Order: sequence, then C-alpha cells, then structure tokens
Amino acid sequence: PPLPLPPRSGPAPVPLAMGAGFGAGLGLALASSAFIGGSFVLKKKGLLRLCGRARAGTAAPGALPPLVSLAVGIGEAANFAAYAFAPATLVTPLGALSVLVSAVLSSIFLNEQLNVHGKIGCILSILGSTVMVIHAPQEEEVSSLESMAEKLKDPGTKIKGFLLTSG
Repeated sequence: PPLPLPPRSGPAPVPLAMGAGFGAGLGLALASSAFIGGSFVLKKKGLLRLCGRARAGTAAPGALPPLVSLAVGIGEAANFAAYAFAPATLVTPLGALSVLVSAVLSSIFLNEQLNVHGKIGCILSILGSTVMVIHAPQEEEVSSLESMAEKLKDPGTKIKGFLLTSG
C-alpha cells in the first residue's frame, strides 16, 4: 500500500497554473520583459546622446547612465524570480517579449518606424504569448512517497540530476 504523507491543515492545494503563484510568475515574467526591453531603448538613447557630445567612436562604454544597468538588473532579477512561481515552459517564451517591448518603445521614443513585417511580427508575438499563457502546463503536487518515487524514475529527472551533480 502507498505510504501517504502526513495530512495538511487548511484548504486543499490549488494546481500551480490556477493559483496565486502562477499569477505572480506571469507578472514577474512580463515585468522582466518590460525592464529588459526598455533597457535597450535607454541604452540607445544614452549612446546617441554620447555620440552627439563626442567624436564618433570615442564614447566610453562605461559612460552609459546607471539607469540602464538598473533596468537590466531589475529585469533579470524578475525573470529569475518568475521561475520560482511559474513553469519554465511559460516563463522562457515570455522572455522573448522583451524584443517586442524594445520595438514598440523604439518607435515611440527613438522615432524608428516599424515596417509591415515588423508589425505582423509584433502581432504574432502577442498571439503566441497569449496561447502560451492560456495553455501553460500545470505543475503536479506530490501526494505520496510512491508518486515521488515514480517521478524520480523519469529519464528526464535522472538526466537533470546527473547534470546538476556532475557540474
């Protein structure tokens, strides 16, 4: 007979894809894309400002405003934290939205124009991200030692364990 885990007190567990953790992971992944995409625009604005003051090619790479580094740092921290709340199959594709954010902000703040293919690409990116969010897999909760043993027998788990312990 399976060895059950000790009973819990409180409400029944909610699958991750429907709980507050999923929303937090989704929000962090979207915030990450916004900060990282915005940092590209800030970086280009800073470089354009530096090139206006100095001869071409003489701008020091460390002369960018600290706001760029701060935006990248916040974006990467949010992306890292998103993996704790949502499955990687959701967080990783949403990281690609930083390209979309960068394209939209570039057209607004840098007066760059998106051609028809760029606009179609932005629309497809939004649709693809929406599909990923709607169909994100649910994480299963382990309820007994036998179900944990079954999960540990999975070849993917064995390979991941090997790679983590050998590195």
